[in-house]
Amino acid sequence: MLKNYLTVALRSLRRNKVYSTINVLGLTVGIACFMVIAIFVHNEFQYDRFHSKANRIYRVCEKIDAQGQGENSSSNPFFVAKGLSNDYPQLIEYTVRFFNFQSPAFAIQIGDRKFVEKKMFFADSNVFKIFDFTLIQGDPNTALARPNSIVLTKSTAKKYFGDEDPIGKVLKYEGTTDFAVSGIVEDISPTSHMHFDGLISFSTLYQFMGPNFEQIPIWNPCWTYILLKEGVTQAEVEAQFPAFIKKYHPPFMQPQVTHYLQPLKDIHLTSKLDYEIEPNGDAADVYIFSVVGILILLISCINFMNLATARSAGRAREVGMRKVLGAYRQDLIRQFLGESVFIALIAVILASILIEFLLPAFNNASGKSLSGVFSNPWYIIGIILVGATAGVLSGLYPAFFLSAFQPVRVLKGSFKSGATGQLLRQSLVVAQFTISVSLIISAFIVYGQLKYMRNADLGFQKDSVIFIATRPTMVQRFAVVKEEMSKVSSVKSVAGMNEIVGRSHNTYQFTYEGMNPDEKVYLPGIMVDEDFVPTMGITMIAGRNFSKDFKTDDSLGILINETMVRQLGWGTPEQALGKQCYSNNGKEVVVGVFKDFHYESLLTPVGGFFLDMPISRFSQFFWRYIGVKIQGGANDETLKQLEAIWNRVIPEFPFEYFFLNENLQKMYQAQDNLGKLVGYFSTLAIFVACLGMFALASFTAEQRTKEIAIRKTLGASVMQIVTLFSKDFLKLVGVAAIVGSLLSYYAMHWWLEGFAYRMTMGIGIFIASTIIALCIAMLTISYQSIKVATSNPVNSLKYE
Repeated sequence: MLKNYLTVALRSLRRNKVYSTINVLGLTVGIACFMVIAIFVHNEFQYDRFHSKANRIYRVCEKIDAQGQGENSSSNPFFVAKGLSNDYPQLIEYTVRFFNFQSPAFAIQIGDRKFVEKKMFFADSNVFKIFDFTLIQGDPNTALARPNSIVLTKSTAKKYFGDEDPIGKVLKYEGTTDFAVSGIVEDISPTSHMHFDGLISFSTLYQFMGPNFEQIPIWNPCWTYILLKEGVTQAEVEAQFPAFIKKYHPPFMQPQVTHYLQPLKDIHLTSKLDYEIEPNGDAADVYIFSVVGILILLISCINFMNLATARSAGRAREVGMRKVLGAYRQDLIRQFLGESVFIALIAVILASILIEFLLPAFNNASGKSLSGVFSNPWYIIGIILVGATAGVLSGLYPAFFLSAFQPVRVLKGSFKSGATGQLLRQSLVVAQFTISVSLIISAFIVYGQLKYMRNADLGFQKDSVIFIATRPTMVQRFAVVKEEMSKVSSVKSVAGMNEIVGRSHNTYQFTYEGMNPDEKVYLPGIMVDEDFVPTMGITMIAGRNFSKDFKTDDSLGILINETMVRQLGWGTPEQALGKQCYSNNGKEVVVGVFKDFHYESLLTPVGGFFLDMPISRFSQFFWRYIGVKIQGGANDETLKQLEAIWNRVIPEFPFEYFFLNENLQKMYQAQDNLGKLVGYFSTLAIFVACLGMFALASFTAEQRTKEIAIRKTLGASVMQIVTLFSKDFLKLVGVAAIVGSLLSYYAMHWWLEGFAYRMTMGIGIFIASTIIALCIAMLTISYQSIKVATSNPVNSLKYE
């Protein structure tokens, strides 16, 4: 019986080559797209699950809220880890902290070779007891137990020492301190929410920061993870936090601070906290891609169903003869389902090959490094199941529809497809193009939002500005570097700052005039020098900028934005001048108000923000970046001059710089990736839908050959025939455009709500998408339309 089914299926494929090719090709593309997205989704949900104790690992987070101001931070003060470990040993097995001086890079020197590493952390010795970072050399219990010890990843050790045994080798940190290599760890899995090239023993920090740095309650720069004991729940630990806060935080902070736990496995897709250790993924993107994958597979299945029902009249006599010869309906159902599954399995083989070609483009657009179906046995099983399921779903309706034919009517020649079959085919075409139009509109809106963010006025100068990462040990030489760089003829101005403007900031404690002196709020700000405002093109709207002519600006002056004026209830910008506040510098006076600028990404609304100068005797310790504004844009000659100055004044550190506009664009990498991928998959979805429409148009042309011939004989023109043939299809696409526009409007409105600043979804996008869909549909059926309209009617009627 199986052999018979297979023989019939092969004969059917050979007899209907065009339809069979379209079915196989459509399912191939649909299954391939679905599997690529499935591999991506599976990868996203695998983050941090390689740790054997992942279910018991949590990150401790800190929320500070005072009068609506503050932060929701992924990091904590230093004392949190020790306090939890000491006070709750019955609940917590181990704690570990990661800290990187909030530095953009670490300078490492080995002999005369210099390296700049951006993924170095200080970590407690318990790190290998909590996380499954595999040590391939060294003892996990002692590797980070002693000061001045460092554990390197395998690739970093290879870069530093080649094929030599790295254990015991010495490298110099920041030109001042020797570290001895105590262990080598396997390179960190791509599916980890944090990556590092080296870990330095946490006890080393005492020689840099003194004995009491762990007691500071305001500063929260380290990421804290805990391993719960077996059977302990998240709620049990969080129940202890009120008492913990009362014991360890100062009284004025206790009403403002909240600690909570974040499951390790949830961080990558759900965490959007301040000061993340590195950018995370987005669950919304995963859900969007999941829906896109299902929709493309659905379009492919619709193609199959549409063509099968369209060709029902052609197989009616076959069904009638089989029933006359004794075939039962369930036998016919099995046969037709078997044929569709057989076609789907052919598509699976081709899809497995196609995936190998699609993945490089997908990886390039998404920033991932995914492997194909053959890299994982579960993927092979998965694609077979997807193919079989698609085959069954595609063939389910045709099987029941074809097997229900009455042999008497069929063999007497009175069988017709009927209005029901035609309505079904029309509905399926509408469904296909509804999905296609929705994807076209979504691609336009994602791209438009990305373009809006790229071109938005941020309120400061982002072009023609380069940032140079400074070193903590530069100290007095910072002023020399700045002065020498200012002398370069093509340099307009040079400024020092402690954060990347437009991307990051710190939160500082404030008391301001008009509030209870016993209370405090927390406001975002940047430490800058007097040249920051002109270098970054910040607009002053009241008062003045910092100036060297006012010797007390570093200790008494502060600049605030117009939103902060409103938030603090200080009236107009002019009225805010002279207002007093207390910050990290002590008592300060507002000397200027500047126009709002976007100190964070466009995902976040602008709030109260300030610019402050560090006290002169401490200023060099605050400058983490030098901003250089270059006239007419950066050029190779200017960069060479700046590098020469750096190498002359600070020869022990390599010259590292980046363009501010490029750095800011990285904040929108996720949206950029989403736009590219939605565009790619929209194109594929349209391609699959057009395959179905082409096949359906071919079938319709075949069915209406004699009708068209008679019309031509009676005088119908080519244009009238083309119009007659095309209008029914274009009507269906028009209906699909209306439905697709409505669906995509609500879906993209939901997506845009995630942006504080967003484009307007004008009607032009929907009109343009409709025109594109109609043009694509017209091009798809134009071949058959013209072929039918220009055919010789004699050939169709000579046998009548």
